[in-house]
Amino acid sequence: MKNTYKIFSLIFLSILGFTSCQEKDEMPDEAKVRAISWAISEEHKDTLEISIDDYISFMDASQGVLFHEWTIEESSNYLTGDFSKTELDFTPFIDESKGLKSEDATVHVLFPEAGVHKVRLYNTYDRQVTHNGLERQLEAQPLASQPGIWVIDTTFNIEVYDHVQPSFYVLKNHTDTVLFVSAEDLIDGADDSEWATVPLIAGEDTLTFVDTTTVGKPTDTEWTLSYLDTVNKSRVFDIIPLKTGQGRAGSLKSIRQGASQALSQTVQKIIPLKLDISAPVLVPQYEIYHGETLVFAFNEGDEIPENTDEWTSVTIKLNETLTFVDNTEKGLGNGRVWTLNNADQETYTDETSYAQYPNVSTPFEAGTFKVTRTGVTGIPDAEEEVKIPVMIQVNEALLKTSSLMQDAAKVISFETSTSVANIGADAASHFTVHITNPNGYDASSTISNVAIDPSNDRMIQLTVGETTYNSDEITIAYSGNGGITSATGNVLEGFDEESVVIYNTATNEFENPDMISVELGLTNLGNAHAEGWYQDGGSDTDKKKWARTTDLASDGDASMSYVSDDRTLQASTLFSIHNIHAGKTWDNGMKNAPGDYMLTFDIYIPEGVDFTNGLITGFQDTSLPDNDKSSYTPDLSSVEKGQWVTIKQIVSFDLQANRRQLVLQVVNPVPSTGALEFYLDNFSCVAIEARP
Repeated sequence: MKNTYKIFSLIFLSILGFTSCQEKDEMPDEAKVRAISWAISEEHKDTLEISIDDYISFMDASQGVLFHEWTIEESSNYLTGDFSKTELDFTPFIDESKGLKSEDATVHVLFPEAGVHKVRLYNTYDRQVTHNGLERQLEAQPLASQPGIWVIDTTFNIEVYDHVQPSFYVLKNHTDTVLFVSAEDLIDGADDSEWATVPLIAGEDTLTFVDTTTVGKPTDTEWTLSYLDTVNKSRVFDIIPLKTGQGRAGSLKSIRQGASQALSQTVQKIIPLKLDISAPVLVPQYEIYHGETLVFAFNEGDEIPENTDEWTSVTIKLNETLTFVDNTEKGLGNGRVWTLNNADQETYTDETSYAQYPNVSTPFEAGTFKVTRTGVTGIPDAEEEVKIPVMIQVNEALLKTSSLMQDAAKVISFETSTSVANIGADAASHFTVHITNPNGYDASSTISNVAIDPSNDRMIQLTVGETTYNSDEITIAYSGNGGITSATGNVLEGFDEESVVIYNTATNEFENPDMISVELGLTNLGNAHAEGWYQDGGSDTDKKKWARTTDLASDGDASMSYVSDDRTLQASTLFSIHNIHAGKTWDNGMKNAPGDYMLTFDIYIPEGVDFTNGLITGFQDTSLPDNDKSSYTPDLSSVEKGQWVTIKQIVSFDLQANRRQLVLQVVNPVPSTGALEFYLDNFSCVAIEARP
């Protein structure tokens, strides 16, 4: 050998108990050292590791040995001669004359086959030797056939790693095998004339690449699909091509991350597959609804009859609405145009479009639907237009066509589909009114007057028969029997109970809507992870149960959560922070005038959580006498679980605020034991008229 191998491990064993020496130059037998030691040219482990076609040097440095012998397996070879680790081929240095056994002190063993192999070292002594090492204990054993002879019989296990040989296969749409490459297959990357070509439709077909490499025990995978601009390190992955054209699939790297650089190996194999990717065809699909009823659907493969007598007929009433829904899946469409005849607009472009029909008409063709694809990288623009095979007839009718809207004078009005000519004498008695208020008021009421708006004969005005307040919630229904008719005799159809949109021009008194609705995040738990908030408790983090979260939100991206494993433990109080007065930037509070206000917020209580009372919503202003504190306890008993519910509370203030804060607490929750979890969002405080 040209170079001395490096010693990574050394175990030394010596005979126990020799303590004397002789004055003569020659030692007596009992004073001679009996020991075993060896050196190995690789890092010593229970199982040594090496790459195939490489060698390990073993040196026996034992002392006091009677007999010494190395034994290798038939698959291994001894090497002799002037060689080093830099050789590309060790075959010329194989010493066939040595066979499987050698009494040399040092042997160099070549491993030309993968797998787990063994090298045995057999030493004998005339006395028992022992060693208590850190990693193992060795003790010579008596040789039964020769009394007085002691044996150390050691076996080295060597795992020999084969060269990594990538193997893989490719599926189309999870079922069709379009390519299989074994470990033994050699790929000529210079000539792709015999390669398979797989036809694909961009955006629709899926290729699945599966790494099946086992030879060489790789630890990592890296697919490089150059034509598809993709690198992936999973053994199995799917890809949907999103470009058109022809090109080679790419390559696979099988990687072995070994314990040493010599054991690490990366082998790349070209994927012998050509891709032929065509642009997808746009296939329009849509549905049409009348109210909640599906009246027509057009799906892939449907044909449009040439004769309009075979088309679907839809009859609606004047100013009713049809809903057109784009369900197109194929073709990577990203736009659409509904061209609708006789609708209130000529064209619509929303995925779900609502078309109102303002004119009485005999049956007419609905129009056309066009799907478009524009600006998709790697895919050409395209469009596909089809007729909508529906005949629409619009009949005259008198319908309520708007929401119930309250004006500043407390008059409630709604629009109708056509002009109103007559109001029955007892029309008011056919309206049903109900009024509730957060203060507990809950009663039926009446309509005292029904009239046609003098400036718009398509508008009906209703007057409630009692004083109402903008803190009220009012619902109205109509039976349809009040003698309200059009000039042509059409009767106003009845409608079910519907909430009135209450007139109130007041705005949210919280100065920073994003802060009060927890939209601005922080990392500090003391601030409940939200700008403009603070929870007390000092360094006791166990008390701090409030935290901003993006897991749930009724408005925006975040909400304030309260999560406790044990509701019997008193948690921190949460404050909104208004510190503009201190020259800082948090304005999470109010400077509202004295008066009555409606505090509203949304609450989410998960399914399975029982929580009916114990949430305290309050206010304080530290610039005012006694901090001007107030608190309220909303009733949560009727809150439906698993969805956001809006809570309304009337709150009152006697003093002008300078920096009024919102204060949230959980005190004496009902039930009183168990875990507790809920979420709050969308806080608002608006000036209102309080019902006495």
